[in-house]
Amino acid sequence: MNADLQTIDGRPALRFERYLGHPVERVWRAVTEPAEVRRWMPAAADWTLTPGAEFELGGHQGQITELDPPHVIGWTFGNDRFRFTLQPKGDGCALEFTHVFNDAAPAAQTAAGWECYLDRLDAQLAGQDLSEEQAHQPVGERHERYAARFGLDPAPGRAFIAGLGFRGLSLSGGPTLRLERRYDQPADRVWRALTEPDELSRWFPGELEISHSDPPHVLTGTWQGDGTLRFELRPDGGGCVLTLTHAFTDRDQAALTGAGWDRCFARLDAVVAGQTMSYDDSLAAWPQVHERLAASWGIDPGIGRAVFAEHTFGDG
Repeated sequence: MNADLQTIDGRPALRFERYLGHPVERVWRAVTEPAEVRRWMPAAADWTLTPGAEFELGGHQGQITELDPPHVIGWTFGNDRFRFTLQPKGDGCALEFTHVFNDAAPAAQTAAGWECYLDRLDAQLAGQDLSEEQAHQPVGERHERYAARFGLDPAPGRAFIAGLGFRGLSLSGGPTLRLERRYDQPADRVWRALTEPDELSRWFPGELEISHSDPPHVLTGTWQGDGTLRFELRPDGGGCVLTLTHAFTDRDQAALTGAGWDRCFARLDAVVAGQTMSYDDSLAAWPQVHERLAASWGIDPGIGRAVFAEHTFGDG
């Protein structure tokens, strides 16, 4: 967690600080040269690095408002303002990034998203390839933390994150569902969420019948008698990666089951972040996720729609 929500000129602003173990000149190229920016951001403007230069991206206009190479660049884009400052620090540099906008309501999801993109910047500078999908695996957990920290309603951000299709599950022959999440918390913390009854009840739908346990690495079992569940945890930096595989029998049930797991993991994101998402709140995005999975996997959506239509809300 490295973002603060502040007020600048009467408007909400996010401010990030991050140490990067690379010279200022190298980081400057990564945050200003379009070919470099495209490697860690989904798009980059082909701007000219001169004060006052205007640029266009995605139908919106922007302008460079401040430039002091290789230390400061500021620009506007639409109604928002952005600014990078770089200063030497030890063998690397201290990066400060500020984003000023109008509405504080989506600040938590915006902060979580920027943190994921700054992770991609860090990886790029280290000569590593961190895909957008991999970078956004912790976005749910981060959003929950930021929403609590900023005192914001998490509902809009939860709905937005549910729509990020690239965070979804994969379906292979068998059939087998697979879902992977990277968390900022260590494996021991996530293991508790998988095994301690009080924590498990806050995100898992029903009873997990455990057949094998190797703390804090592997947990296998069954759920409602439908196939085999396997949870695997491995360390990843200061956090961990959790992989779920669910082998079951009826492929026609894959979109229904997959949407359920997507919503369970949304609740798990909240638990790991020390927050709570109710069962009913998690289901708000279920139809959206289900339709996306059914279309992606070529499955008749009528099966899942019928089950959801019979669901009774108010269960938690």
